[in-house]
Amino acid sequence: MIIVDRLPSSNVSVGGVSAAIALIEGSTTSCLADSTLAHSVPSLQPWAGRHKFGISLPTGNKDRNKWCYSQDLGKLYLCPNVAVPVNVTLDDWVNANITMTPVFKQSCHRTEPVNRCYNCKSIQNCDPNLAEHLVQVEGEGCEYSFINDRYMVTVPLRPPPPGEVSSTLLIKIMCLTSCVGGPNRRPFCIVLTLRNSVTGEEIGRQILDIKCCKCPSRDLTNDEKSRTPTAPAAPSAEEEKRTKVRKLATEIAVGQKRKRPKIKLEPGTDSRMVNIAVPIEYEAEVKSYINKLIAADLIKKWQPDALMYPEEESN
Repeated sequence: MIIVDRLPSSNVSVGGVSAAIALIEGSTTSCLADSTLAHSVPSLQPWAGRHKFGISLPTGNKDRNKWCYSQDLGKLYLCPNVAVPVNVTLDDWVNANITMTPVFKQSCHRTEPVNRCYNCKSIQNCDPNLAEHLVQVEGEGCEYSFINDRYMVTVPLRPPPPGEVSSTLLIKIMCLTSCVGGPNRRPFCIVLTLRNSVTGEEIGRQILDIKCCKCPSRDLTNDEKSRTPTAPAAPSAEEEKRTKVRKLATEIAVGQKRKRPKIKLEPGTDSRMVNIAVPIEYEAEVKSYINKLIAADLIKKWQPDALMYPEEESN
């Protein structure tokens, strides 16, 4: 493990790329800054490059209480100080290294460095040389540096073991996303920059979206539910009936005119007919009532003496 602190540096051109040369204990060590720091606004655009640089996470993780990955959201949820395996793939393996830098996702905070909070970096069993570093990597050969007010870690990229297609990095986040004085509930990600170890040329970039929390599986489930809107349940027959009654009551309340039925003349007669919708359970009663009305009209016309009460009194 190599610790590179902020020291007086000069910029020189190495293979067309600006390199920061730091003097440490009388020896000259080349420290190539992350490409995301060369600009005022770091880039969060993934770029595979000519070597098809890519990252992935295992899908068969059984301990979801420590870390889990959402394929739908493309986001890693993990507990603090838990090593998560990140697989690195290349089409052809070259002599390169990977620099990991935490960067805020929101554009309004992207120029600010992502630091650890005071409580997390004051833990007694914490390595004092790494207390300020939010992103840490397990293994040998890691180089921790502080450049342009940002803490970062650089690891050499080793070819995968025989029979495998990817090399694995064990990455840890040492502070909660919600920690006050640190990320402070501001979402951030890790920018993984692939550089040629000889020339310092940037040859690839990938983004790892993360959330460090105490219950990864719970937060993952909540985020996926909030992103996918649930379809409204189909209304029941009773609810549809109530809706129709409310709509009719509203129309009556506002004085909406009801449509009058169309009146038709019976062919060859002076009788006028109208079509009225009658519920089937009242069909027999309606027919009986119509027959009674017809009989009453005939009696009034042809046998008025048969009426018990005169026409005038009945009115």
